[in-house]
Amino acid sequence: MNIEFINSILNDLWNFHLVFIGITLSIITLLYSFILSKRDELRVIAEQIKSEGFKTNPSLKQKEHFAVNYIIRLKNIIRNSIYLFIISTVLCCCSWIALRLFRNTNLLIKQCFMIVIAILTVILCIYTFCQLFRIYKHYISETKI
Repeated sequence: MNIEFINSILNDLWNFHLVFIGITLSIITLLYSFILSKRDELRVIAEQIKSEGFKTNPSLKQKEHFAVNYIIRLKNIIRNSIYLFIISTVLCCCSWIALRLFRNTNLLIKQCFMIVIAILTVILCIYTFCQLFRIYKHYISETKI
């Protein structure tokens, strides 16, 4: 492998992880706003339950249960997104360091960095697709009529 090819691959990996970081930050922000709105809804439900006292409406209890489960699911998705964000940030920094700081005379070191980062990127992509498939499967089971 020549140095231009290795630099090109490292640059592509760096760009891929920058995009991935942006996407995960957007997902985390969006899901966090959903959690905040559902938490406000949960407060309203809790006040209604408290005002009714012993004559608690079963539909209110069901709404409360659904809201709590919704928040728990979104928290799990956010946790996985944060893991993806951290891993992608580390890989982005590693590819930038290998691309910018190692001289072109260190072909073997750059090649090793490229191979390791590429393998970890493939693992990251597989993990992401597994998470998406799991979320999609849950979505399908929840929306059946």
